[in-house]
Amino acid sequence: MTGSRIGKNPNIEPKRLRRNGQSMVEFAITLPIIILLFTGMVEFGFMLNTYLSVQDAVRATARRFSTVNPSLDENDGNADLLFFDNAAEYAIDLLAPAGDPQSRQIVLEDGRDNILISLIGVEVDEDTDPVSVVSVTRHSEGEYYRYFDQESSTNPPTAYSDSSIEAFLTANGAEPSDSGLLIVEIYYGYEGTLNLPWTQPFFSPDDPAMLYVSAVMPTIYTKPLDQAIP
Repeated sequence: MTGSRIGKNPNIEPKRLRRNGQSMVEFAITLPIIILLFTGMVEFGFMLNTYLSVQDAVRATARRFSTVNPSLDENDGNADLLFFDNAAEYAIDLLAPAGDPQSRQIVLEDGRDNILISLIGVEVDEDTDPVSVVSVTRHSEGEYYRYFDQESSTNPPTAYSDSSIEAFLTANGAEPSDSGLLIVEIYYGYEGTLNLPWTQPFFSPDDPAMLYVSAVMPTIYTKPLDQAIP
């Protein structure tokens, strides 16, 4: 009995090389797509984190200053300008803590971003059926306070008109009542973090994505009453 030797199949090695080459081509084609998707998700995560940080600052400011007496003027009923300035500076320090320069700094830019604060008293007529809003009084020199004294296409005015406030108080069939409201709004232009060429069509320093956040808190100091709150 004689043994037999099995030689190498000359077709196996070329097939393996072809498969390896095909895998490299497929990887080269899909890699840019994977990079685009991954960096896009990372950039969106940075933007979402920025939005949540601005939201936290707006809510904290509204909560804090809804308990502060705005010192309404006896003649025109307007709040002390210092009240608005302090509230805006409080929000700015939450976004970019001056005492902690190593922390993340979200800096508002004059000419693009802004902080709007509205101090409002709402009076209703309880003798009507249904109860109706009689007046919406704004306790500031204008309709609302602006930290940066400008308006632009990227920084529109307050989203809380008199009609929207009435709609807010009567949402879901609620019955309005005499109310005092403090409204804090922030417009912030997100410029992007990675600043990659393929993310700049969506947000860049030249064309930021405008983020808008607002918070409404009740305050006793502008609620219509028979006598002033001490």
